Amino acid sequence: MKKIIITILLLSVAFLSHAEKQSLSYKEFGHLPIIQEPTVSPDGKHIAGIFNSEDGPSVVMSDFGSSDIVKLVSLKKSKDRIDSVMWANNERLLVSSSYSKKQWGDRFRVNRLFSVNIDGSNLIELNRAANLRSLTGAEIAMYDLNSSQQVVSLLKAEKQFVLLQMYSPKDKGQSVYKVNIYENKFEKLFVNKYNVYKWVANKAGHVVLGVGSDDSDSTITNIWYRKDNIDEWKLLHSKKAFEGETFSPILVSDDKAIVISDHKVHRDALWQYDIKSGKYDKLLYANDNYAVEGAIFNADRNEVIGAIYIEHYRKNHFFTDADTEIYNIVKNSFKQYQASIYSMSKDKKKILVAAQRDNSPPKFFWLDLTKKSGGFWISQYPYLEGKPLASVQPFQFEASDGMSLHGYLTLPTTPMSNNKKPPLIIHPHGGPQSRDYQYFSPFVQYFASKGYAVLQVNFRGSTGFNNAYQTAGYQQWGKRMQDDIYEAIDWLAETELVDTNNSCIVGASYGGYVALTAAFQRPKQFKCIASIAGIGDLLELAKDEYRYESKRPFINKTIGNPTDDKIIAGLKATSAINYLNQIKAPILLIHGKHDTQVRFSQSDDFYDAAKDADLDIDFVEFANGTHYLDENENRIEAFKVVGEFLEKHL
Repeated sequence: MKKIIITILLLSVAFLSHAEKQSLSYKEFGHLPIIQEPTVSPDGKHIAGIFNSEDGPSVVMSDFGSSDIVKLVSLKKSKDRIDSVMWANNERLLVSSSYSKKQWGDRFRVNRLFSVNIDGSNLIELNRAANLRSLTGAEIAMYDLNSSQQVVSLLKAEKQFVLLQMYSPKDKGQSVYKVNIYENKFEKLFVNKYNVYKWVANKAGHVVLGVGSDDSDSTITNIWYRKDNIDEWKLLHSKKAFEGETFSPILVSDDKAIVISDHKVHRDALWQYDIKSGKYDKLLYANDNYAVEGAIFNADRNEVIGAIYIEHYRKNHFFTDADTEIYNIVKNSFKQYQASIYSMSKDKKKILVAAQRDNSPPKFFWLDLTKKSGGFWISQYPYLEGKPLASVQPFQFEASDGMSLHGYLTLPTTPMSNNKKPPLIIHPHGGPQSRDYQYFSPFVQYFASKGYAVLQVNFRGSTGFNNAYQTAGYQQWGKRMQDDIYEAIDWLAETELVDTNNSCIVGASYGGYVALTAAFQRPKQFKCIASIAGIGDLLELAKDEYRYESKRPFINKTIGNPTDDKIIAGLKATSAINYLNQIKAPILLIHGKHDTQVRFSQSDDFYDAAKDADLDIDFVEFANGTHYLDENENRIEAFKVVGEFLEKHL
């Protein structure tokens, strides 16, 4: 165990003083968040989390109420990513990590799970290495492909054990093991006979529910149920992909299942489902305008105590008056921020609060309700604390077909000289099954700090609102979803707030697709195009994904069947790589070779074709880069390159 002396932490208190006037650079915005995924121990004595530094990611721990941070575990820089940290009990942590691996001409993430004591001792990888030695190369590759582990139950009555869902080569599917997290000993509980890919336990730690694919038709999802560990499995529910209501069970208590479903309200809500009758018998929570994003669990993760939805910021809804009162204390204690309960102890007396504004970086405070005390812990972007940042304003407009759309507009912190209007950056989100929010974004704030206005549009197809909003974007890549961006620009032009004739598009992933598509659909409208891990060949993307049978229903519904001649023609017609002769604006491509979401070849092939077509194009490749630029040096360099590109063309 090693204490970290980090000068950057001292800068976190800058928000208590007046803002300094020194100019900000790409480095302050491009640095990965200093701390991620912090979590309070069940007894409330400690906070653990992921710490990002120039040396790579580490698991760190802090005594509750202290700003001193201790390093427990470090992983290899540029190879491993720490994905999550979870308390198994008061003295031991579960640490999930992953790395990118190339197999069968594609890249995917290989997941690993570790356990470690809070003093940094007895670090072990939880795996079944001895059982894997007899596997063939093809079987090991399949094991790596399905290497994701899920905690099914923490088994609080037996602190040395947890239930883990892991891939079983023998079952050729996900099985459940009782695992000794101190000695790396595995006991398989039962055979997966039903092609289940998600197991759910009840409060007692008995695995009683399974969600899986039908053996004869992968488009059908089956829900299996049993009363207890000795009961036989029975088919509870079947559903064809994208037909009928959604059904995502998250917990079972007695004969009731807690389910996220769009039943009746046509947006995801939290329901109680009666297993015996096969009917929903209680609506636990639904919001009138926004979908439920997830459930709030107690410290033991064996009870659902509330729901999460995101308006412009995250909101918590608790079921009991006592929990609601705690939430109100948090909100009233930090009225100057958008504050939410991020993590808390088992007795709900020690609370870690996440607080931020659109123009103030995310930061964490601690509250001790017993002592009636609290204090600042750490900021995710300490170098930006106390600095003048831009306000992000929500807007709503009506598209040409009458659909009401939402988005955000950010104006630069410093007005232009001579009453000039600021140039515009259009910054479409990725996904496209995602959405933009009002809270702090390092990219948006970086652009605004350089004097640009930023337009973010929750085009049709975005999630978080309702079913109609999301499904309106199905098979609309390069079509109505793209038109929503153009019409938002037209709407903004009428406000006369910004110079929409002096604009560039900067997007990542699906946002990169939007940027490249705009380059040929509106060749005279934009002065530059930047695509980060974007898509220039939609047909090739669909064909790549279609190789995996489990992904076909999703691709068929959202993009289109790449084996259908009519669909193929449409995908080609909305792919920038087929219209290079129409592109006029200079282009910047950024892509990591270890991307597991969008193939590196999407940018590589586009660049080669664009160079052959004599386009003005630059390509920045990151040898160890991931889809999300979650390696610190890569991310900082990406901010630098994008900033220089915009300065050159705007």
